Formats: sequence, C-alpha cells, structure tokens
Amino acid sequence: MCRKLLSLLLALLLFLPAFACSEAGLAVRLPETVRGYTPCEIRISAPAAGEAELRLYDALDSCWLTRREMLSGGENRLVWDGLGENAERLFAGPYRFDAVLRTGDGQEYTASAKFEISGTTPALVYALPSSNTLYLDGSERWFTEMYTSYVPCAVVTEIRDETGGTVWTKETEITVEDGGALHWAGKLSGGKRIAAGSYTVSCRSRQNPDYEYTFPLSVEETNPLSREVKETGPVMPERGMDDEEIWEIMMRPSVVINENGSNKRIDLYPGPKVSNRPVGTLCCATQALEVLGFEGAWAHVTAWSHTNGQKIEGYIQAKRLTVLAPNPAYGVLVDKRDQTLTVFENGKRIGTVPVSTGKQVGHEMYRETPAGAFLTDVRFGASFAQDGFRYEYPIRYDGGNIIHGVGFTREGRVRDYSANLPLLGQKASHGCVRVSPFLTGDSPINIYWLWTHLPYHTRVVILEE
Repeated sequence: MCRKLLSLLLALLLFLPAFACSEAGLAVRLPETVRGYTPCEIRISAPAAGEAELRLYDALDSCWLTRREMLSGGENRLVWDGLGENAERLFAGPYRFDAVLRTGDGQEYTASAKFEISGTTPALVYALPSSNTLYLDGSERWFTEMYTSYVPCAVVTEIRDETGGTVWTKETEITVEDGGALHWAGKLSGGKRIAAGSYTVSCRSRQNPDYEYTFPLSVEETNPLSREVKETGPVMPERGMDDEEIWEIMMRPSVVINENGSNKRIDLYPGPKVSNRPVGTLCCATQALEVLGFEGAWAHVTAWSHTNGQKIEGYIQAKRLTVLAPNPAYGVLVDKRDQTLTVFENGKRIGTVPVSTGKQVGHEMYRETPAGAFLTDVRFGASFAQDGFRYEYPIRYDGGNIIHGVGFTREGRVRDYSANLPLLGQKASHGCVRVSPFLTGDSPINIYWLWTHLPYHTRVVILEE
C-alpha cells in the first residue's frame, strides 16, 4: 500500500507547475515540461502593478527570448508556445525564465522558474513560395518550400480566389528532416488550368493548423521578362549610395550561367575561344555577371572568381547565359569591410547585424568570401557539420558558400557557441557568412529569421573591402 501511495505522489509531482518565489511575493510558475508549438501558461503572481521583463535562458545562460509585459497586481496569466525569438524552435533540455518587475513607485522585484522543454509538436515552420507570381506559359517553375518541426507531417495547401472560395487544395506529406516542396503548374483537378487573376495561398500542417502561412499569388498568362542577354551595366551598388539606389540595383534582372546546379563551375577564358588556361571559374545559376560586350558568339563579362575571391574578366559563350529576376520581397547586403549584414524589405532596411566572412589561412585562397551579386538557391536542410562544429539554418547563395548560423558544439543538451560567437564582426569563416542565433541590439534579424523569411532567388550582394 505504501508503495502504491508513493508511486501516486510521484506521478502527481510530475504534473505540478515549476514554481519560484522571490522578493516580496513575486512568483513565476510554468508547467514542469513545455513543448514547442503547444500553448502553455506562464503564471505570474505580482505584488503590485508594473512592467515585467522576462528572459528565457538555457543551462549555459544563453538568452533565447525576451518578453516585456504590463502586469496587474495579483495573478497574471501569459500564453507562451514554447518558442524563442522570431518563433524559433528550441532544443529539448533545461531552461529557466528570469523575471524582473518594476512597479510605478520605483520598486523592483525578481523571481525565476526552472522547467524543461521536451521537444516540439508537429507544425509548419515555414512555407516560402519561389515567387508571388505564377506564369501559365511555364517559363518559370513555381513551388513552395516547406519545413516542418517534426516528420512525418502532412501539410495542407489551399488556394482561394478573390471571393474566398477554394479553387484547389493539395496535401503534401513531409517525410524527411530536410523538408520538402510543393510544385504546381497551375493545373486544377480534371486537368483544367486555373484562370489568370489574384489568389491567396494558405499552408498549414494537418496536425497543428494554428500555425498557418498565408501569401498572395498572382496568376498571369505570360512572363514579361526577356531572356535576351544584353550589356548590363553595373550589377553592384557602391558605398555612399542611398537605400533607394541600392535597392534599384538589387532588383535588376541578373545575367547568369544557364546550367543546372549552383555547385557546378564554369571556366572563363581570356579570349573569345576555348583555352587551356582559363582566367578563373564562376558558379552557375546564382551568380550575376556584368556583361561588358560581345565578340561574335562570345560574351565579355566580369565577376568575382569562386576559387580565390578575385575579380576576373574574360569570355564565355553567350548561348550559355540566361536572365533571371530576383525575388522582390527582400534583399541582403553583406559588407566585408565592416563585417555586417543588412536586410532590406521592399526597399527599406529593417536591420543590420555583425557577421564573420571568410578568412584566408596560408595559401587557402578559396576561403575568401567572393564579392558579387547572387541569388539564393533552394533550401537543403536545417543544419550541417564541419570541423567539429554544427552549423544551423544554411541558405546557399553561391556554390559552396552559404549564409548560416555560428558553429556550436553540444554541451549535454545545450548548444555551446562560445568558440565562434565572439568572432562575429571579424573574418573567421571558411568562406561562408556566419550570423548569430541571438538578436543583436535593436535589430530583429538573427539567422533563424533569415532562414524562415528569405525565399528562393532573394538577392544577396557581397561588397568587396
């Protein structure tokens, strides 16, 4: 009988909320365990009304979330879904909320509550369309990249017309941890083609429909973008330009090498013929070339070489080139001199953060981050490992070069960034652009924000020193 009673008491304890009480009765309570994408309550008992600041820390004292709330005296209930800044998924493990309450009479009270995050429920993390325009002539493929917090996970996509009526629906099963994509050419059930017009697309997981992504979609008969390759003029902004000038250059169509696969390298020759001694190599599909002119069937171009980061000038067959338009939602400007990354949204800069670009070691010139104008490629997963570190949220923009998070190691169930985080603001990477997982100053940008917001073919400009 005693054993049964003891077992019952232990079971009840598992469901009791985490509790901490500090000065003059300020108390913070949470459930013992929390799951991401699942609402729970943070209960705060306040001795008086005032403004509270809550900070979420892991076991290594890294801050993953800051909330400021106006509280009344007595019991307060705040809803939290177990996510960090910018709705970031958090690793399972031990956490705590530290609370500071400042009342109107100048008093300050503190409290803290420990708890565990036990993982996430299945939910749609992002749905990023390749474009907000679908062309029925098939000149550009249209797709939506999707990532879910758990696999397998079914994602329901609905397309509605201007009256709100559903004209097409599709369920996509995401079965791999790297995510998936929905490809659509505008065909409805029965083989009919959707009519040109304005629509709304919504995507959500069937298991957790509260996390829905909605975006507009314009369906047009033909693509007005000309694929004819001409002289381009400058493809790079200059220091000293205002934001309007920078944005105008960012949004210009790109002349790129028309080859499948951004990892493929193409030689640039010193003259209008194939040579055994190329002047350098360029990447396919994502790197913008400045076209200086033509000699017969050859285009005279300039860009920065992927192999050593140096600016090169040479010739490539014009038939190997095509024209692509950047996604008009965002633009990214990386300044190698200042070691910063700035995000533009619809022409307005919304945040700047410190980064680490490539640092040459000895004769390893490939580690230099090449300057130039690029377009982001399709996503290829949520993380990768290199040289003993794991890097999260990679966004490929130039062959092997990627924008990604600062490398970390595992300290138990906690991410340890101490080796690489202090290097932000100076060259330190193998050629990629490293970004902090934490917010910096008043900027809303961290690497998770970039990963969940920047769609396919976002313009990325890397300024030379």
